[in-house]
Amino acid sequence: MKRLKLSTGIMFSAGLLFLYSCGNTSASKTNASDAQASSPGTQTASSNSNLTGSAGSFSYTVNGERVETANNVQNATLFINEVSNDAANGMVNITVTCLGSNVFKFDIANSGTTTITNYRPSLSGFMDKKTKGASYMDGKTYRNLYAVSATITITDIDNNRVSGTFSGTFKADESDGGATAKITDGSFNLPFVKR
Repeated sequence: MKRLKLSTGIMFSAGLLFLYSCGNTSASKTNASDAQASSPGTQTASSNSNLTGSAGSFSYTVNGERVETANNVQNATLFINEVSNDAANGMVNITVTCLGSNVFKFDIANSGTTTITNYRPSLSGFMDKKTKGASYMDGKTYRNLYAVSATITITDIDNNRVSGTFSGTFKADESDGGATAKITDGSFNLPFVKR
């Protein structure tokens, strides 16, 4: 439990640093009705397939609000904490801090579709490199929400990058308010980065 609180504190600090470096985050968000609109902080899905080097994108809709983030020469609305491929165990770890200090953490199979239900982190899970999980930290409340039901699909992976899609329902513990977030239309195209 101490590790979980420590990692939450570290993610919170990273989120604050990210928020400070990105300035006003509300200018980069669009709502679901104008998800195709483009503003300086958004990147359309069609340009995501051409990302190379250390550029990356991570987009999703949470409770009806579209969030599109990227880190490249033109945008800095995404911080890639870690993206790694543990080929020996067949696992990919994705940890990113998005616009508004929202943090996503996925520990999933490195191919195909991973379905996660009723996930709760445990100390044994930190030690087991094959434990699958998905969590989301709401940057407005700084509460951790865990996958009630989430689907993450790897659509492309090579030695340099991983891309895919995701969706699901995430819920905070009842002792932490029990908030629920419905996440749809998620996509990512990320370089492997180990911090």
